[in-house]
Amino acid sequence: MRSISIFSSFQLLLVFTLFISNSTAAAPTVLESLASTINLATNLAAKKNSDNATKYDPCAAIAGKSTASFNDAKACLDFFKYDKDIAKQTLDTVRKITNDLYVFNELAKNPPQVEGLGITPIDISHGLDLIEKENWKSDREFQEAIALLLDKVEDAHLSYSPFCYRQFIFWQPIQLNALLRNQRLVINVAYVKDDIWPDADSSWVGCEVVQIDGIEAMEMVVNYAVNNNGESKDVNTCFNNIMNTKSYFHGWDDGADDLGYHRFLPAQEYHNYTLKCPQKGTLPKQEEYDEPFTVVVPWVAQVPPSYTSAESYWKNFCESSHYSKGNVTKRDIHYDLHELKAIHEGDVFALNANTNAAAAGENKHGRYIEFIQLDKPNDKVGVIDIQSFSIAAEDREAFVQNVTTGLRTFEKDGVEKIILDLSSNGGGDACAGEFLINTFFNSTPDYPSDIKYSPLLERVVKKAYEQQNTKWLDYKPLHNDSSRGSEWFTDTHTYARGNDKNVRFSQPVSLSCAGWGGLTSPDNNKNGNNTFVNNKWKPSDVVILSDGRCGSTCAIVASRLHLSHQVPAMGLGGIRGNRMQFASFPGGESDRLSSFLMDLEILGLSTDADAPLPFPERADIGWTFREVYKPTKEFTGQETDLLEYSVINADCRLYFDDDNADDVKRLWADAAKVLLAGQCLYIEQ
Repeated sequence: MRSISIFSSFQLLLVFTLFISNSTAAAPTVLESLASTINLATNLAAKKNSDNATKYDPCAAIAGKSTASFNDAKACLDFFKYDKDIAKQTLDTVRKITNDLYVFNELAKNPPQVEGLGITPIDISHGLDLIEKENWKSDREFQEAIALLLDKVEDAHLSYSPFCYRQFIFWQPIQLNALLRNQRLVINVAYVKDDIWPDADSSWVGCEVVQIDGIEAMEMVVNYAVNNNGESKDVNTCFNNIMNTKSYFHGWDDGADDLGYHRFLPAQEYHNYTLKCPQKGTLPKQEEYDEPFTVVVPWVAQVPPSYTSAESYWKNFCESSHYSKGNVTKRDIHYDLHELKAIHEGDVFALNANTNAAAAGENKHGRYIEFIQLDKPNDKVGVIDIQSFSIAAEDREAFVQNVTTGLRTFEKDGVEKIILDLSSNGGGDACAGEFLINTFFNSTPDYPSDIKYSPLLERVVKKAYEQQNTKWLDYKPLHNDSSRGSEWFTDTHTYARGNDKNVRFSQPVSLSCAGWGGLTSPDNNKNGNNTFVNNKWKPSDVVILSDGRCGSTCAIVASRLHLSHQVPAMGLGGIRGNRMQFASFPGGESDRLSSFLMDLEILGLSTDADAPLPFPERADIGWTFREVYKPTKEFTGQETDLLEYSVINADCRLYFDDDNADDVKRLWADAAKVLLAGQCLYIEQ
């Protein structure tokens, strides 16, 4: 077992050490003993909270305020009691999805041993059983237990988001990054948030963090990354994910788990930071410090608007129209599509923390792509900065035109080398990635992928073809052009996964990209504007720049450029001396319950006995349903060929420093120097 960081939730993480599949036989007995011990320690506090709840409303006490203390926010969030009916409905839905639809369920329990990946076996089904047996003190603790269990699988596609408990935003007024300073990797104060805590001192910026809560700072941060961040199976990516710079703010996911920003209740009220700060008139890199000092920094909660009491908080943020108390198996209902759409589109957060979005190149859906030619002496280098592949349907043609126009401009202006910055790109539409690959290097054979079989999905796919509706039409057989309609799914193959030797999958498939109307086709020439034939840049003229948070579609694009076209990759940040990957969670394709239920409603399958019920509280779950393989000479379907369980390391490395951490153009200039000097060469994997 890995050691547990002191930032971890003591109670929950002790329980979740029992999820390791090697211990499952003894886990129920151990859990009962552990729960008894914990209950003895918490009964008095729970009784006090229960008595106080009848006297005052802790949510009303902070309603209308901009910020609240850790304890006041906790009192509000823990006001809502554990409900066994809600718990049963919630767990039944999570079980259906993870057992029947999650493509890596068997591998999560018994993963392959891969050098360079730190993978802990997690038996999801057994973990859910343990959660159900526990008598939780609050609904929040129960809901967060599910989120933590799925997080431990270290697949960012697999996540549970209880929106009732994601409405506060918790900040540490000290925000940290990791910098290479005089050949030494240090934890540094990147910036402070005096807007939420007036005692935050701007003079702390640039100070080295010596200790956190009495433990050496780098040890603490690495330990936290290893134990508490489920973003990736690569520790360097997790390390980068818990750090923040002004150029790369990592708060785009609803459960962001870094050292200074949470949407969930932190494990403790405050932290002690021991700092050593540069003497007045000196720069941090001169390392002339004043005497170290320790500052006690609280977690500060931003309070959501639009509620006045616990009752209105529950109604506005937690209550679901799908809750059926005492009748949890009723199937003669239709889904509330308005609520599902609001959940799917993220319109359930009262606060929006994404304040660091770049202004350049933005549209109403956010920034997709920007082309930047660097200044002298690096003016022969251009940067293609892609922040997301989540292209809205109405923006697809504009995205294609932006790519082709940008490349034409680079060509006209004499750009000889290209940095493809994929840092902090959470993925999106795989067809957008397909277009990018084809534009640079013409058509590339698709990587094989397949979907885990279930009787429910068979009915879904068949209905989709009968009605010619929903995304389940988007696939085509990779090697069998004679297959028609839903045969690609019903004519199954069987492969070994973990200890299960007979897991059924669809035929190997690829995406049709029909929804793009031919825009992504390499021979597309619509209006003569959307085609660019690359006759200028070879793979060695392009470098992938990534902090590892290039996930999902981004990970597949980066892997295909690297493995199929030998484009070198430059890793950014991470732990010095530890080889890093440049992509994370490349599972293939994910779905969310909110969109899956909308598909079922459209296809007339909302009453199907095998369909998962909606959650009784406002919540959503995401999971990987399509797995993708590395390119191989002969397709075998082996689990060791899956991208999700493979190591593809960067060819060279760049670190943040005092000069480039808050200036992305300086960072790109540093990357350009490496590229122009020929110091980032492709290494055969």
